[in-house]
Amino acid sequence: MSIKNKKITVNSPATIANLGPGFDSIGASLDIWNNFEFIFDTYTTAIQIEGEGKSVLPNDNTNLVYISFSLLFDHLNINIPNINLKINNSIKLERGLGSSSSAISAGLIAANYYLENKFSKLDLIKISQKLEPHLDNISPCIMGGIQLCIRDKDNILLSDLEFDNDLKIILVIPSSTTNTKESRALLPESVSIEDFVHNMSRFGLLIKNLKSPIPEESREAFKDVFHQNRRILKYPKLNYLLNHINDVGALGSFVCGSGPTIGAITNSEPMTIFYEIADYCDKQSIDCDFLITKITKNGSYIKD
Repeated sequence: MSIKNKKITVNSPATIANLGPGFDSIGASLDIWNNFEFIFDTYTTAIQIEGEGKSVLPNDNTNLVYISFSLLFDHLNINIPNINLKINNSIKLERGLGSSSSAISAGLIAANYYLENKFSKLDLIKISQKLEPHLDNISPCIMGGIQLCIRDKDNILLSDLEFDNDLKIILVIPSSTTNTKESRALLPESVSIEDFVHNMSRFGLLIKNLKSPIPEESREAFKDVFHQNRRILKYPKLNYLLNHINDVGALGSFVCGSGPTIGAITNSEPMTIFYEIADYCDKQSIDCDFLITKITKNGSYIKD
């Protein structure tokens, strides 16, 4: 790193994993960004946090951004530089929107830039597995777009999937939170052949319809019988909303990551669908925020 360059700024996106039947194998990056400043002209390490998580996230060396930044230096067995780290979070925590992956990606991208890009993006994803074992979250966060993720023993294969550039995502973000480990504990240890075939067939249909959506096919393609309903079992109103979204014109609906955020997808003007969803949530007294966004082809990047 040039001595003249004493600051690295990283923008890192939100992600949605699983996408209906694509459990642990497909994820997308969203146009919602956390911002991180790594300032190196300092004699001590200090961390400042603004935005989401300001009152709960640690501001010492147990902070996830700092831990991920340290990984590459540990990997190379060299000293970790002191940093003044300024974090500004826009991604809500524990809502299934990849806030942890955003933090991990930012630390890795900054460290790699400091080290004059010694590692490829795929290398960073492999190293990230020490902190984030879910490829469908970390891969789109670093690579951008929609990533199909395959683990083959110690090897990782990624496929950058094509998608309709007009796709918009309507997010229903409940005030309640979900712990990923607790959410995964709700999943069955085995599935029937019938359920396996259900998800496999729809997963194939999903990949086709992300690029060229046909409404009837797309709505069917997002249907899952393995993880989604179990993850929001304690939120019956959200469970109904998950199915109701298709009736108001969306191309599909899904639980984002571990939940409890619900996503609706469309490639037309999203406001009509948004108003229908907002009206339902109001009538059902669902305490939530709403956000309309899109899939971005950009992953975490250095901001000039």
